[in-house]
Amino acid sequence: MSTAARRRRRRTALVLTALIGIVAAVGLYATAYYMGWLGDSDTTTADETAITTAAPTLAPEEITVNVYNASGAPGIAGRTSQALSSHGFKIDAVDDAPPGTEVPAVAEIRHGAANLEAAQLLQTLVPDATLVADTRQIDVLDLYIGTDFVEVTSADNDSATATG
Repeated sequence: MSTAARRRRRRTALVLTALIGIVAAVGLYATAYYMGWLGDSDTTTADETAITTAAPTLAPEEITVNVYNASGAPGIAGRTSQALSSHGFKIDAVDDAPPGTEVPAVAEIRHGAANLEAAQLLQTLVPDATLVADTRQIDVLDLYIGTDFVEVTSADNDSATATG
């Protein structure tokens, strides 16, 4: 066998050995990644979930809400304000939204930066509502009702269905 042929065989063997090593390393990395052996990536996700699902420290009685009807459906703001007050929320204003108010399909809860927790508590009764932070300095939330709004069930109906 010639020297050139031996060199080709050695080169081929080295290339194949390197490729097999790379494939093995990628396989080990993939296995470690999917088994969770690489760091605390699941821990940060669990921490974030725990932060967003923490129980609110506010009570509905501490929250004042303005209810504005941007849906065009007559009486929906009044019925919603009554349902919210049955859950303990304080209602300040009930009115139609100003003309030209843009509201998502379901609802929008507008709040100041300091009232995020209050807005999240209100959002438990209107789960598809969009939270919108604005520059207000007062502790009042605005609930703008959209065209696809599903009416809030009053606390009286909740307790009647729970006991009956």
